[in-house]
Amino acid sequence: MPNHRRPTKRNRNAGTKKSGFKRQSPFTIPAENQLPFYENLNLQATVQKKINGKRVTFLVEKLTSGYSYACTIDDLCRVLTYCPVEDLTGLSLFILRQPKKKETILSPCWGRFVYEFNYQGTVQPAIIIEAVNPAKEIVVKVSDVSLFFQRELDQLGKEGHEIRRIGKKVMVKSSLQSVRSTQLYRTVLHEVGHHVQTKRAVGSYLEKEVFADNYAKQIRALIPDE
Repeated sequence: MPNHRRPTKRNRNAGTKKSGFKRQSPFTIPAENQLPFYENLNLQATVQKKINGKRVTFLVEKLTSGYSYACTIDDLCRVLTYCPVEDLTGLSLFILRQPKKKETILSPCWGRFVYEFNYQGTVQPAIIIEAVNPAKEIVVKVSDVSLFFQRELDQLGKEGHEIRRIGKKVMVKSSLQSVRSTQLYRTVLHEVGHHVQTKRAVGSYLEKEVFADNYAKQIRALIPDE
């Protein structure tokens, strides 16, 4: 019998789930031990300090090759002393954290405020400051630069970061000194502002961000330049 099969004819399953299309694992930040990714810590040290008479815990995670912490614990303590005592009430946990590779791609940040961080069985607010690799440029793909984003780029430029635009990409080249300037005098104080706003009636996401930005600017104005 003649073979009616046509090898050049397209398989009807090509490009569908039946042929395996999109069956690969999703590119997401993996969960470990059923904990949020930022709670999985590989601790190197735990340090106790006093800020404005209050005991504060600093958790320091081990660094991987090429990464560094731009801020020291003493740096953070010095800046936090300029925050009113009542603003730090209930906030006694700070973490210097090493981000994983996928996190630097999917959820990059200088730092973050966590409303409920589980540490040693106690759920409490915490501020996380991320380690950085100055050898790696931050690449942001944008179709259009909004006014808000342009202001952020301008601020990063003032803090010593090198900003380049290539087509639809924005490249940010940082040094440890420029990251220190950003994290120490803006990120940390911004996250403290988020803690303060939990005690006040602050509404939408945008309003919360504006409140935290203004709080950081107010406290920064109190801190003498180095």
